[in-house]
Amino acid sequence: MKNTEENLNNSKNMVGKLKNNVIDEVVTEMSTLLSFENSQTEELDSSNSNHIKYIPIVNKPALGDVWNVNVSNINSLKYFYVQNINNYEYIQSICLELDKYESTSKKLPKVGHVIAARDFNGTWYRAKVQSITELGLNVCFIDFGISKVLVTDYKDLPKELASIKPMACHCYFKSVSKEDENILSVLDLFDSIYKYYNSYKIAATFLSNNDPYSVKLSHNGKDVLDILYNLAWDGIVPSISDDPINHAKLIMLNKIFSKSKTEVVRVEPIFSKNHFYVETESSYQIGKTIRTEIENQTKWIPVLHPKEGQIVIAKNINDLKLYRARIIKKYEDSEEHKCFLIDCVTFKNCLELFEPTDYLRTAPPVKIHCALDISINYSGDILESMNLAFINEMEECKGMSKMIKIKKIGNPCIVDLEINDLNIIQVIKPCEVRVINYKHFNSFKVRLNSSGAQKISDVLKSTKTFFPISNPEVFQLYVIKINKEYKRVKYEGEYEGGFKVMLVDQAPNKIIVDELFEIPKSLKNVKTTDLHCSLGLNKTDYSNKLFIDICNNSNVKFKMVVIKNDHINAHIVKLFLNSKDIKSMICNEQLKKH
Repeated sequence: MKNTEENLNNSKNMVGKLKNNVIDEVVTEMSTLLSFENSQTEELDSSNSNHIKYIPIVNKPALGDVWNVNVSNINSLKYFYVQNINNYEYIQSICLELDKYESTSKKLPKVGHVIAARDFNGTWYRAKVQSITELGLNVCFIDFGISKVLVTDYKDLPKELASIKPMACHCYFKSVSKEDENILSVLDLFDSIYKYYNSYKIAATFLSNNDPYSVKLSHNGKDVLDILYNLAWDGIVPSISDDPINHAKLIMLNKIFSKSKTEVVRVEPIFSKNHFYVETESSYQIGKTIRTEIENQTKWIPVLHPKEGQIVIAKNINDLKLYRARIIKKYEDSEEHKCFLIDCVTFKNCLELFEPTDYLRTAPPVKIHCALDISINYSGDILESMNLAFINEMEECKGMSKMIKIKKIGNPCIVDLEINDLNIIQVIKPCEVRVINYKHFNSFKVRLNSSGAQKISDVLKSTKTFFPISNPEVFQLYVIKINKEYKRVKYEGEYEGGFKVMLVDQAPNKIIVDELFEIPKSLKNVKTTDLHCSLGLNKTDYSNKLFIDICNNSNVKFKMVVIKNDHINAHIVKLFLNSKDIKSMICNEQLKKH
């Protein structure tokens, strides 16, 4: 992620570009799909202002409105600000009016006041005071959505400008998850995103009535978020419409899609269950051919004037090896280029660039971007735990047989991934458990509420007659009756004229009973799965008493995800109660509240 100063500089560049002639062309070539009614204007009386002829009625966006917009600032991939292009001339005139306006007030503004402030380039903007420091005022330029700008030159606003609503609308992409945000924040792609937003006509469709507004951005009928994902995950620069490697990828995916299953050689890199890369047997062989082609080439033709999005052979400055790459951007005052290494799916700085051979320019990529096909849309702590579980399972399953079935071609492709014929989803999804034996939150046993457990309950409830046993065998399963309910037990021998048994399908308590019954044949081999588990927490930071209270004598059902397998000591797990990680419920801060 860019630091604040770099992000602000990029925002300022966008502000400056609003003042060139490109916008005039954008305004005259608006899409016929867009309505001009979203920004009506009315003429001011000439006595009120000598400079501003029109003030638009700045309406709040309504559900379903479609605007031609300029994306004036980006906080992240998900959050950004847009301006209605119909208001462009007025936004420009505000700056001119504020430059000419002479204030008579010398009062220091208060936090929350809207004033006029001049940025470091000397341009005046409407600004809202965010904080006051010894160095000056921290403000937000409300017509652009640019925040935390330190200014020292400011004045009050002309009256006719003080009541006009901000010209920048705070918006977001609903489908961008926190997971996407965290992964994409380290890629440093905001320069490319800024450039894309500032170079093309963008239409915003408002999907909500509230600030911040959920929107869909589109360009020439294409979803802008899809275009940005293509940049982030496949290194495809938005300005490139015909990429031969991407075209070859689609052909390869369609061949795989037509098959029932395809053998997998390698799954890496893995970011999460929604973003991982797969090498099939055929793409793995393509990768070997690509490597051989690069290593056997002796005469490379240098690329002296590369363009963004161009496919090249690039030398990675880290290992000094050559790779197929797409150029993302050139660094100022440096010979280095930021490149996307196509067959490694990673962004690297590269120094020397060369022309690819015909094969290297057109061969499909080695890795396929995938996401697991999960019917339930998990989020929050459960999603995070499933991602950890998926990464752990894939690490443990190296060398095992893997198959994928592409369910839907896209970016990413939606797939089923099987390991030794078991769908990985069955392993990582939350399962229902009860804590049946607890010494500590880092040492306890859980019992899975599996289909076997349900079968045991159903059979015991529906069986009308149980036959008594007079000569039971040690360690065999039988049935006892407790409080009018039948339970499975393991016989452990005689004790003081009775039978000593241990309960099997609930907390393993040992009790003495007077009578044993034969177990129904359908239940003799039915097992319930018990696992030794740990929350993996620091003992000093969490309360064991609160943990035991929450378990409530094995009566509470939790959702559990195994995030790290440990068959020797205890599996590291996450327990959830009503979708909330119980870790937050047993911390010592909660104990203080009690």
